[in-house]
Amino acid sequence: MKLAIALVGLGMAADLATFALVVPHVGIAAEVNPVMQRGYAQVGLLAVVALKLACTLAILLLVLRVRDPLRRWLAVFLGAGMGLLGAWGNIGAGLA
Repeated sequence: MKLAIALVGLGMAADLATFALVVPHVGIAAEVNPVMQRGYAQVGLLAVVALKLACTLAILLLVLRVRDPLRRWLAVFLGAGMGLLGAWGNIGAGLA
């Protein structure tokens, strides 16, 4: 279970870290998620941190509630994958 939590946390942390590094250089318009765009525009990075934390906690709750090991790992990889996909998009925006 610790590995599952770590994988989801690392994926989401990678997304948040790359967002925080890239957006100040390329602007918020590069963000494709309208919820994150609006939160960042209105409140700043604190809103993005709060939204990412809420998303991470929701995924972890799902992982903890699923009893079937195959489905649990599917939820883990989907959650971690979402974070890594976001990080990849942020890096791509920063290199463009």
